[in-house]
Amino acid sequence: MKKYNIFMEKFWMIIAIVSFVYGVYSVGKFGLLEAGLYLLMPLIAGTLFYLRYYTRKRMEKENDQDS
Repeated sequence: MKKYNIFMEKFWMIIAIVSFVYGVYSVGKFGLLEAGLYLLMPLIAGTLFYLRYYTRKRMEKENDQDS
């Protein structure tokens, strides 16, 4: 389970970075009004990364206290 959580953290971080780069490119090419929605995906992916990271750290802390 630990490997899965770390994999998903990395997955969401990569999605956030790639979608941010594409969002900035789209805003530069089409303007903020037409491509502003593309900047929403990095926020969602970044939030999912943070939730995965926070959950994993909390689970590790609880497992260390149980041991």
